[in-house]
Amino acid sequence: MTDSVPLSTPVRSPERPGDAQRAPRELMTLPGFYRDERRWRLVEIRLGGRWLAGMLTVWRRPPGSAVWVVHVTWGPEATGSWGWFLFDRDRIRPLPEPADPAPAAAPYLGTWRDAVRVPAELAGPAGTDPADRCWRLAWLRAEGAWRSVLVTARRRPAPQMPWIAHVRWGEDKAAAWVIADGISLRPLPRSEPAADAEADRPVASIAPATPGESA
Repeated sequence: MTDSVPLSTPVRSPERPGDAQRAPRELMTLPGFYRDERRWRLVEIRLGGRWLAGMLTVWRRPPGSAVWVVHVTWGPEATGSWGWFLFDRDRIRPLPEPADPAPAAAPYLGTWRDAVRVPAELAGPAGTDPADRCWRLAWLRAEGAWRSVLVTARRRPAPQMPWIAHVRWGEDKAAAWVIADGISLRPLPRSEPAADAEADRPVASIAPATPGESA
């Protein structure tokens, strides 16, 4: 939103050489069937002359087109931090999954374990308290693999309990409360300084050979 035009769309940073190219309107409004593939993946995208961490959520092949278009978000939707871009491996690239070994101490004992889920009756519903809300990209260990997730809330149910975080991971529309231990749930570093201290409370290859096909 700008001061001169209430409720207007935030002004975009000017494009610089090497930035990811936004998909032209003509390509996104072609008549016919659009083939979409939902697959969440943490990426880096080149915008405003720098690399930003983001979440690639959709692959799209416009009708009759030989190119793939991808939807990437790098901040809350209300801030306008999202867009459709022409896929280019040099301007949109996958973030590497954590590659360090599992901790030797309990409960891992040298073997990775999934993040500990918190029962719903203990955690309570997400999104009911505005103070809990956050927007943070993270890696989550779930189902024996690292998942690209979005942290949407964090809270401490009681003073003697650890912090917990509500996470979503994409194509399956899965969501859960998990212990925010900083090991099995790893928030990415922020691209920009946090706006306030509240936001800093603890929470704890993209394409296959042919984009759009299963990896």
